[in-house]
Amino acid sequence: MPKEPIMPAMLFPILVLLLLGVLVGVALRARKIHARREEASWDQLLSRLTPLGKVGIHEVASAFLTPTSQELDPRQDSGRLESRDIWDFVGGIEGLKRMRQNADVLIELAYYVRRWNPEAAAVAEQLRLDAKEIKTALTKLAREERRGKLATWFPIHATRATAAYYLMTQRVFALYEISNAGLLVQLKSVM
Repeated sequence: MPKEPIMPAMLFPILVLLLLGVLVGVALRARKIHARREEASWDQLLSRLTPLGKVGIHEVASAFLTPTSQELDPRQDSGRLESRDIWDFVGGIEGLKRMRQNADVLIELAYYVRRWNPEAAAVAEQLRLDAKEIKTALTKLAREERRGKLATWFPIHATRATAAYYLMTQRVFALYEISNAGLLVQLKSVM
């Protein structure tokens, strides 16, 4: 005797339960993240930051954010950052991964300021969008690495991610400058 197919009437409750389970999972994860942000101490946040090469990040970000005609002209060799320079300045894929990890901490640092400065929420949202840019670049680079074209695409995606990270650090520094300059000094020494 052949099996009877699942009837559409039986499928609907299963889909509703599955959707409800996903929504509950998302809500629990969001609550956990929110609780972690609210409970994190200043020292805990600073301890999670990984120092990165400030000079290299500044160099790559500046070339991307304020390009000169020399950097854009493929006929000129001087003044342009080459792929190898960018790789060295950002620390390769591992450097980008550290930027991504630090990006999460920078967002939490903005939420930390929100405890006494409600306007920091807008900065935190901007940081979240910048962190998304870094994550997207890493995803694209992983795809290009699987395709064997990492060398071609690394400079493009790495410069965008580095510029996003640089802007994140500058936004956090500005936020702390207006909210608590004493903490800014300590933050800059760690980063």
